[in-house]
Amino acid sequence: GGGGGGGGGGALRGGDLLLTVDGSPVRSLNEAEAASQASASVQLGVVRDGAPFAVTAPMLPSDGLGTTRVLGWAGLLLQETPDAVRAQRSVPAQGGVYASYRFYGSPSSPCDPSP
Repeated sequence: GGGGGGGGGGALRGGDLLLTVDGSPVRSLNEAEAASQASASVQLGVVRDGAPFAVTAPMLPSDGLGTTRVLGWAGLLLQETPDAVRAQRSVPAQGGVYASYRFYGSPSSPCDPSP
């Protein structure tokens, strides 16, 4: 969980400054990515509002392919929920369908499938 200082709270927020991954200093995105490859979770050293704290972050596997199939139904394009959407909306890792597009004038047009 998150530590003390600037209200760690166990989650990263916009504006947090990443200093370490599993105790190793990082100075670039490439260094942070390389340091986090071998673990199921990593300990991040972060500064928020001038106060240091630690947060444990799970690492999720990614094949890098993105969307591999889409289903068209009633004017909606449905797909597996993208990782970025999962992270932003707190969608469980195993579940959810994402409506990526709604065609105007289709049967789904009067509906609002957004969460």
